[in-house]
Amino acid sequence: MNYAENNMGIHRLICGSGAAVLALGLLVFGAISQDKPPSRAYVGHENDRDIGNFIRQYPEAAGSRLDDCQTCHRGGVKGTDTEREFNPCGYCHLLEYPNTKYRTGVPQDFKGTLNAFGLAYEKAGRTVEALAEIAGQDADGDGYPNAAEIAELRYPGDAGSRPGQPLAPVVFLSEEDIRKLHILTQFMLMNATKELTDDYVSYTGVRVADVLAAAGVDLKGAAGITVFAPDGYSVDYTIEDISRPFPRGYFYRGPAASKDGERSFVRNPAAVPSGVEEGREIPGQPWLLLAFERGGERLEDSSYEKGTGRLAGEGPFRLVKPQRDLKGDPSKPGRPDRSSKAKTYGDGWDFNAVIDHNAGACVRGACVIRVNPAPAGFEEYDWKNGWPLILERRIAVYGHGIRSNWNRDA
Repeated sequence: MNYAENNMGIHRLICGSGAAVLALGLLVFGAISQDKPPSRAYVGHENDRDIGNFIRQYPEAAGSRLDDCQTCHRGGVKGTDTEREFNPCGYCHLLEYPNTKYRTGVPQDFKGTLNAFGLAYEKAGRTVEALAEIAGQDADGDGYPNAAEIAELRYPGDAGSRPGQPLAPVVFLSEEDIRKLHILTQFMLMNATKELTDDYVSYTGVRVADVLAAAGVDLKGAAGITVFAPDGYSVDYTIEDISRPFPRGYFYRGPAASKDGERSFVRNPAAVPSGVEEGREIPGQPWLLLAFERGGERLEDSSYEKGTGRLAGEGPFRLVKPQRDLKGDPSKPGRPDRSSKAKTYGDGWDFNAVIDHNAGACVRGACVIRVNPAPAGFEEYDWKNGWPLILERRIAVYGHGIRSNWNRDA
């Protein structure tokens, strides 16, 4: 069977314009006519025959949470190198774009990317009749037939998604909602661990605390938040990160440029705001920020990078975390240092493991915020695939302290 015969690549908003054809034979489901809601999966796969099969068998699923890659595809394998490849799209892409860091849990073929329901559908013949044939089966072994799960918009290939289990309340904030909040711009250091340069940049956005307030979140008893990128990558932040400003940083250009490019490791900013002086404290109080502009320019939407399958772009929103004090000592604020891969020069600017390398704690394409702990007994929001939110330019907030749904979609 030629699984690639109708898969014609990935929509430019997800993989960038001119993206190469992804010949993986993905079992992706989407809307089949203009009178149906748009698919939550790759728009570029709307010509795949599996779309028509699934929607003809289950027309009520068009545009729903099941109209998505993870209905048939799995993420990385728990306990292996690929464990953090939560998003099924990213896991599938390992076939086309191998990651040399991964030695275990890597899919070897198309079947290796399928979950229990996808395997059952493929084994039965990958037709409308195949879907009807497996309707009474319980692919994921959770005690409910596939058709019963689909009727309740639960994932038939995920034992953690079951009929009768309530969905966690979620609030959606649009870009317009977010831009109505108090906007601030902060000039700050982005200190990277492995990159050759650290960067001073100006980010414009709104405080995460204000985003949570706008969503009606009651933070009493909350332990913190987890912020997800569209591919499922996540970073945790404490209540202190949310509720208190960060220490004011200092501006250092670092050693002057020399013939040895690694010796000069701080990239000169495009513009230094008024009042910012070399070796002095940067004016203004930095906060944990949901940014939508960098250097006064709108953030480029996140996408899968052509040729690598990695996440590219920062937007439409990026969660930006300033540096904390060096070892918690306000007299030693965070500062630049060389890459962990750079040579050692002994001039005081070499890599220092105790410095807060905050760039790694900033989430590109931030699209889902979970307030921890998530309430018991609920099925979590579908944070593993945030690509629909990127396209819609929305933020989903769910978890502790949210009492009811607001603009909840299925």
